[in-house]
Amino acid sequence: MPTPAPAGQEPDRLTRQLTRFRLETPDSALEQIRRRLTEVGPAALSPRAGQRPGWLLGTDPAALEALTQHWLTTYDWRQHERDLNAFAQYTGLIDGVELHFLREPGSGSAPATVLLLHGWPSSFATFRAVIRRLAHPELFGGDPEDGLTVIVPSLPGYGFSTLAPAPLGLRAAGQLFHRLLTEVLGEKRYYVHGGDQGAPIAEWMAFDHPDHCAGLHTTLLGVRHDGAPLGSGLTGIEDPSAEEAAFVQRERDLNSGPLGAYFLLQLTAPFTLAPALADSPAGFTAWVLEKFHLWSDRGATGGVPALSPDDIITEIMIYLVSDSVASSLVAYAEFFTGPITLPPGRVIEVPCAFAAFPDPRVVSPPTSFVARSRHLVRYTEPPRGGHFPALEVPDIFATDLAEFVWQTERAGRSA
Repeated sequence: MPTPAPAGQEPDRLTRQLTRFRLETPDSALEQIRRRLTEVGPAALSPRAGQRPGWLLGTDPAALEALTQHWLTTYDWRQHERDLNAFAQYTGLIDGVELHFLREPGSGSAPATVLLLHGWPSSFATFRAVIRRLAHPELFGGDPEDGLTVIVPSLPGYGFSTLAPAPLGLRAAGQLFHRLLTEVLGEKRYYVHGGDQGAPIAEWMAFDHPDHCAGLHTTLLGVRHDGAPLGSGLTGIEDPSAEEAAFVQRERDLNSGPLGAYFLLQLTAPFTLAPALADSPAGFTAWVLEKFHLWSDRGATGGVPALSPDDIITEIMIYLVSDSVASSLVAYAEFFTGPITLPPGRVIEVPCAFAAFPDPRVVSPPTSFVARSRHLVRYTEPPRGGHFPALEVPDIFATDLAEFVWQTERAGRSA
């Protein structure tokens, strides 16, 4: 397991309540993962079921075998570990949860702060390619005064954050991160981005703390207006437009079809699934490789996967070296306890942005539908990038988020 390391030259408020953290995976843990991968028999990687089209029945056995061979012969976890350790990381206890997070101070004289929230089956490492783009735009031809202080936590139960001692809903998870930002890190104002499960957590933070949350940026519409739960097929209004009615129907069809099968199982039976996936690196890889393949945008890449083998393996390794496969499945199910729509007549009041990436897992909502649940000031349709845009198209993702933050900052200063 990675181990804490002594604090460096961080501000006093960080060292008072936090422990400096570094990824230092024991060689024995890496050898065990490698051994388990090599022990997987050919019948498991290439089932003797005759010729079957890849991906139509789940993860393509040939793709799984190719990724495993890359893992065993080419992939270098130590290099990725060093890359992640280039960012300052910490752990701290809040309401019984040992929260792990990364913090990169932004360039410039007064950088705004942005919290980036991941989902499943990704991790805090999903944002590794955008952190410096956001914090130090001068390294990419931008203005250092546009730098943002970037904070990236692991969700409770995921990676290096522990599972909450009692079931934790999405809204309660948002309270944990709000306390981390305001009480531990001393942030008076912050922006928050969320994708996948991170989106509803971010939305609840913006709804519950408008005096501290300066703006909300999401790539998924999670928490909606009253009467319109995600995936329900309901608009929650008496006079929906044809576009809105079509949207909720397409979304319901998508989530009740094959792409929603994993969701129902993880939601209702995480303890049934966890032992098999936690016990077998190849089994967990097969489970999540399907999602990385099907949910990434291949339309703009000539059918070539947008994510590299190293991208996918690094995400998987975060779960394996932290022993969080099982806890993440439990947290996944428990996140969906509690409210999933806003109270009647209420909206998210802070400035909000929605980036409608061409995501195969998500049906892009019309602007009018998004605006029914929030103060929408920006709606963009990036040309490329699927469910994992920070990994797939880090330049597009970082630009979209940074433009929203500074657009909102400048509007606030001129008001």
